[in-house]
Amino acid sequence: MKYRTALFLLLMPILINTSVMAKQLPLIDSCVELVNIYDSRNEQKFLAAQTTSLSEGLRAGYCLGVLQENAKNEYRCSNDWFKRAKFIAAQQGFKRPFSENKLLDKSCEQ
Repeated sequence: MKYRTALFLLLMPILINTSVMAKQLPLIDSCVELVNIYDSRNEQKFLAAQTTSLSEGLRAGYCLGVLQENAKNEYRCSNDWFKRAKFIAAQQGFKRPFSENKLLDKSCEQ
């Protein structure tokens, strides 16, 4: 029993930190990173992977993963992920952007 309590106390900060990190990845900012990486890839070809930081890659991956999972669950969404990411990224800077669910829905309509 003591070992379970000790293990729980050791893992608790890790679990809380992971939860907080997930909340710090807004979809709009993540999609901006994704679009920027692919825009630079088109300009510089193979150097895009070498010039992308780990944090940029993680944010971009979050956007791509959300878009792919949403497309898989929404049968009516047939737009490609890059068009959807560009639509969502274009919302950056708006005073009152749509909620993430609304952004995902609207990006399917584009």
